[in-house]
Amino acid sequence: MRQIKSIKTKLLIRIILSFVVLSIVIQAIVFVSFRNFSINTSKEMALSAAELIRDSITSFMILGVYDKRDIFLDRIKHTSGLKEIRVLRSKTVIQQFGQGTRESGMPSSLEEDVLRTGNIKCSVSENIFNVEYAIVIPYKASNGQVKCLQCHNASEGEVLGAVSVVVDLTSHRRTSVSTVSYMVAVSMLFSIGTLYMIFVFFKPYTELFHRLRFGFEHAAEGDFSSNKVEVVLSDEAGDVARGFNTMTDNLSATLASIDNKVSLLIGYQTAKTANALKDTTKTVDMLVKIYNFKRTIEKDALKSDIFLRIEQMLMEMEIENFSIYEVNPDNNSIRNVLCRADAKNDHCFRPLTEDNQTVFWCNEVILTDPAQCRAVRTGGIVDSREFSQVCQNFICGEDNQTNKPGYYCIPIHIGGHIGDVVQIVYYKDNDEITWLRIPYIKAHLQECEPVLEGKTFMELLRRQSLIDQLTGLYNRRFLDEVTNSLCRAAIRRGTLIGILLIDIDHFKQVNDTHGHDVGDKVLQKAASIIKVSVRESDMVVRYGGEEILVLLVDATEGKSSEVAEKIRGNIEHESLEIPSFTLKKTVSIGVSEFPTDSDKFWQCVKLADTALYKAKNDGRNRVCIYKEDM
Repeated sequence: MRQIKSIKTKLLIRIILSFVVLSIVIQAIVFVSFRNFSINTSKEMALSAAELIRDSITSFMILGVYDKRDIFLDRIKHTSGLKEIRVLRSKTVIQQFGQGTRESGMPSSLEEDVLRTGNIKCSVSENIFNVEYAIVIPYKASNGQVKCLQCHNASEGEVLGAVSVVVDLTSHRRTSVSTVSYMVAVSMLFSIGTLYMIFVFFKPYTELFHRLRFGFEHAAEGDFSSNKVEVVLSDEAGDVARGFNTMTDNLSATLASIDNKVSLLIGYQTAKTANALKDTTKTVDMLVKIYNFKRTIEKDALKSDIFLRIEQMLMEMEIENFSIYEVNPDNNSIRNVLCRADAKNDHCFRPLTEDNQTVFWCNEVILTDPAQCRAVRTGGIVDSREFSQVCQNFICGEDNQTNKPGYYCIPIHIGGHIGDVVQIVYYKDNDEITWLRIPYIKAHLQECEPVLEGKTFMELLRRQSLIDQLTGLYNRRFLDEVTNSLCRAAIRRGTLIGILLIDIDHFKQVNDTHGHDVGDKVLQKAASIIKVSVRESDMVVRYGGEEILVLLVDATEGKSSEVAEKIRGNIEHESLEIPSFTLKKTVSIGVSEFPTDSDKFWQCVKLADTALYKAKNDGRNRVCIYKEDM
């Protein structure tokens, strides 16, 4: 508004200055011209009067009526409007004839100059009250028609005297000042009228500029709903206003269309503010980020890599508290794969006593019973704003009701069931930021679903290719893949790998006597007993037929034989209930250690096989540790 007023003010100031300067220049020209005209007119009149006086006095001297001179001069002064007439004698004439009656007083400097040089002189003297024009003409001796030398003792051309005339120009100046004053008044009236017409003419244009500026300011802020320009002009300015309205309408419609298409694309309505331009820019930027996010996770090898990408995405969106859970439908459990909280929320971490797994925000009951997780059970979003206790297993903050956190759980569908859950936790100091980010987080996670599903199925296929379908143990292919890395890790850490080769005693009799179905059950039972007899970090492999290989990772010296004896005892005391009878079996175990017995892994396996052969020869149902004499 100040800038628009400034344009109008600047325009009026320039026009006023132009009128003032033009008026001053014209009036100055008129005043100077009038003054010069008055001076020139007065000069001609004074010169004519002075010459007339000079010639007349000469005639009076010739005719012998010089005594009538004063009457003549007074008459000339009165009729011609002269202020003063003086007839001056030179020193030569004064010496010859004496001082005249009209030569009283000292001559002025102008008169003395004329008497000395014999040249006509004139001057203008003025002050605030009076203006006078003075002219002095010389009277020179001549022996022409007028025989001056007959009466005067002078030489040819000598200055005999001078005639001084003074004209009063005060009335002329008053007239010129009055005339200029009238012109100034007329100019002022004309200027005011012109300025008024200009003001009236430009007013609708300046108002249009103001409305356009207002509209552009709102358009720059992304507001296209309240910046319509009223069209009151029918010329080019009206075309500009109509063009501006059309432009804002098209922009508003285009941005709305982009927003609707983006919402359809990502499946969620994006967060809105009062600035449509910033919203659209932010939405387009977010689409680019989502696109790059999807391209990146598609090239990641493992699901754990994708979980790290999700963590990075949430952190970039200033989400400080969150957790990611992975649902395992095979054993009906939930694993907390990633969690993050700011320092003030450390009290929400609760380690379990059994495996020291960290549980974040929720009751640990969900780990062993996924149905206790509301997002997993319902397959929908869990929002604490709907109801403060919508999920009974969210227990963080129960001891602090004044600043109890809110939560927003987003399930990720994989293969028709809930595969993962992203849980966002927020407090009152950042809930506004969180809710502005939720639509974009959901859009990222929506892009994750097919990638996570593909990675899940690939990992499942890989597990199936490495798992023996009958026993659920690892197979020989798995053993081939992990051998090198296990050996390098053991050497690097300075630990041992215990190698236990287990064979079920008289297994062929079971197949021959009771059939292969019972044989399979015996093998499955032995596998399950062996798995629960070792640590999770240890590896149990179906080596072939009824032989099972156990790798004890990071074992200490002598520990391998203890574990082998534990396995043998557990199998010996277990029974397999078969319809119409009960079956009990024993195992023989050969033990070696890498790299104690050999620095080559497969050589240690052969040594364990040697020890197993020794255990069978010694009567079975026993543990035999490899020794060099074998």
